[in-house]
Amino acid sequence: MKQTHQYIIWLLTIVTSITSCKKYLTVQPESSFTRDQVFASERSAQQALNGIYNYLADNQLYGSNLSTLTIELLGQRFKSPASGSSNNYQFVAQYNYSHVQVQPTFEQIWQKAYSTIVYVNDFIPQMDKMAETGTLTTAHAQQMKGEAIAIRAMLHFDMLRLFGPVYVNNPTAPSIPYYTQANGAAQPLLPASQVLDNVLTDLTTAEDLLLVDPVISRGINNTTDFYSGFRNQRLNYFAVKALMARAYLWGGNTDAARDSAQAVLANGEKWFPWTPTTAITNAVAPDRVYSSEILFGSYNQEMYNNYISTFSSTLQSNQVVTMDNTGLDRIFEANKNDYRYAYWYNASANGFTAFDKFKDIGDQTKSWRFVQPLVRKTELYYILAETDVTQAKTLLDTVRYHRGLPVLAATANLPAEIKKEYQKEFWGEGQIFYYYKRTKTATVMSGSSTANVSPVYLVPLPLSETTPR
Repeated sequence: MKQTHQYIIWLLTIVTSITSCKKYLTVQPESSFTRDQVFASERSAQQALNGIYNYLADNQLYGSNLSTLTIELLGQRFKSPASGSSNNYQFVAQYNYSHVQVQPTFEQIWQKAYSTIVYVNDFIPQMDKMAETGTLTTAHAQQMKGEAIAIRAMLHFDMLRLFGPVYVNNPTAPSIPYYTQANGAAQPLLPASQVLDNVLTDLTTAEDLLLVDPVISRGINNTTDFYSGFRNQRLNYFAVKALMARAYLWGGNTDAARDSAQAVLANGEKWFPWTPTTAITNAVAPDRVYSSEILFGSYNQEMYNNYISTFSSTLQSNQVVTMDNTGLDRIFEANKNDYRYAYWYNASANGFTAFDKFKDIGDQTKSWRFVQPLVRKTELYYILAETDVTQAKTLLDTVRYHRGLPVLAATANLPAEIKKEYQKEFWGEGQIFYYYKRTKTATVMSGSSTANVSPVYLVPLPLSETTPR
């Protein structure tokens, strides 16, 4: 994409959106601010990083498109509203990428991802400068820089997973550009393997910068301290390692994927315990997102508004995004003992099944309200199960136990059970389409019926990227 150098505008937009109770930098007109003035204090640097996280939570990215809706339609999670509705959901689910109502959606995803990368690339070198001048301690500068580099890696990786080739088929195919500088220069479309190498390089750099992340010694620590509080709502050390496992697996490096996943569980699982059954079944505040297991979640202020407008049981059939009941029963093997089946879905008086995973809760003091799960520890169990056949059954049985299910039979088909777990576990979290694409799954059950469909995994690059080239 053609990048523009808009650091003053974006930083001021971010800061004013976060500090609505008072004006920030009101002495000079907007056009006269220099970068040094915007990054003049530790607080402004913190606000800038918070603003980048807010961009991730935008509905064009992980607030909706890359979590609960567009990417899940591609994965055949849902069926579209009844005919006559004005949205593009049915065309997305049909992989009609050239449709006039579909193209803008993928354009928005692309533009928002790469504009956020511009902001990240402007932020990163400022951390070194602020450390050099003593505005930030070296430790704090490294922590914020590590998080920013991890954000850059995650965004590029998801653009690769979405718009890139089926990696196992053609890792050298041209895919997407990779930006590490905010200089406005367009970058070439790189082979998918080179993009993945860049992702892993960035994640390794982030890992090194986060070696003293407070999460390692203190866990997520739900306090208001900027550097040590709510670490599961930031790309902390363990979340970065988990992303490395995800990226290695995408590239077929099963040994490295296994090692990264094992490292997270061995050193960090104590800080991310299994969600107790009593929390899941709590009548006032059911923990339907299994909050204690979230390694990284985006703070999404629109989460419950999105639920009301898209999934709520109060909607009419021509408004709601819902599931085919027969298909849902097949996925969960008609077992209502599965907490996911029992507590994520609710029969509506309007004649459909509502998806309630992201419905608001009665106790609004819970620290995990508004947290959109993006990286959770069960994925590491599945990665290990896929890469270590000797431990696969034990790993899957552990997850099943914490989801209310019995152990698998000794004769169970373990690859099939891993697939079932991906289908059950990540509803509304944007992972199932990528699982199908990574494993080159030829057909999947339609979201609208029990028939099978063949996913179209090659999502074309948006016109804004291809036209100038």
